[in-house]
Amino acid sequence: MRIRLDEKWMGIAVELAKRAGNSTRPNPRVGAVVVKNKKVVGEGFHRKAGDAHAEVEALRKAGVKAKGADLYVTLEPCSTHGRTPPCTDRIVASGIREVIYGAGDVDRRNAGGAGRILARKNIRVVKGILREECEKLNEDYRHWTTKKEPWVILKLAMTLDGYLVVPGRRWVTGVPARAEVQKLRAGCDAILVGAETVRKDNPQLIVRGTFRHSAESRNVGGAQPWRVVVTRSGKLPKGANLFRDRNKERTLVYRKKRWLDVLKDLYRRGVSRLLVEGGAEVAGGLIKAGKVNEAVIYLAPILVGERGKGLPKIDGWADWGWCEVVSSCAGEDLCLRGKLEGEK
Repeated sequence: MRIRLDEKWMGIAVELAKRAGNSTRPNPRVGAVVVKNKKVVGEGFHRKAGDAHAEVEALRKAGVKAKGADLYVTLEPCSTHGRTPPCTDRIVASGIREVIYGAGDVDRRNAGGAGRILARKNIRVVKGILREECEKLNEDYRHWTTKKEPWVILKLAMTLDGYLVVPGRRWVTGVPARAEVQKLRAGCDAILVGAETVRKDNPQLIVRGTFRHSAESRNVGGAQPWRVVVTRSGKLPKGANLFRDRNKERTLVYRKKRWLDVLKDLYRRGVSRLLVEGGAEVAGGLIKAGKVNEAVIYLAPILVGERGKGLPKIDGWADWGWCEVVSSCAGEDLCLRGKLEGEK
């Protein structure tokens, strides 16, 4: 019965964490609940970097009821001082009896610290409840922290017969699909394209409008994502929007760089989530390099035969394992979104 109740309370914490969407980056998504006498007396989730952590928000709402209660949190509480004080300090001061967390923190500064600190204060610590669900909340954060590379999302818009370019049409997909892409952009720190896209389309690569990642999260605004261009020749039009609009200082150009070098440099600039919108060559290069973590594919109800342009032939890329595939409709277009387990 205890395990089932633990899973029940942790399940509530998981759903709370999901409310933050992508607004916490580069921090992880975390949810927490305070339980006393089998009732939730406080709950919270981390909303954005610099704001209170989930544990602190839940304890604040619980108030004096936190004394002698249990704290359920999806991620191991932080034990070091960052933008905010350590959550372990607040937990100790609140009088919490027991801390139950789902996933361990992969940040070396915090990994294992909470257990040692809380045990010295006679606070029992239980870990691993709904561990897989809690780890899935932050696959991008875990990748960014351990690999020191951004989580790469590849967005493709193609016809039913696999072409990325349709002669005589500027857009492959319709208005609803393109509106969804704005939300994708808002959830990323950088947008990447190839030189050919800059030459032919002269894109701005900005987030148009503001979006709520959740009903309780703030509107996403402020600085635009980095605009990233990869090129072999370095020949780019000087009059391109990327180099003369008000966001020109947010444009980066990488010439003759390996994908690994590009991703490592973006990591150093604080990019945790990278959206790739570049054409066939860019998509093919990233797939071949094994650097795609997630794919979002929009399929338009169009057949063009051999008149279009599709992905270059890449041996083995279609054999990658997909997981957590979700399908949805965007107007007349079909959207397939899933994570890649890696090349087999």
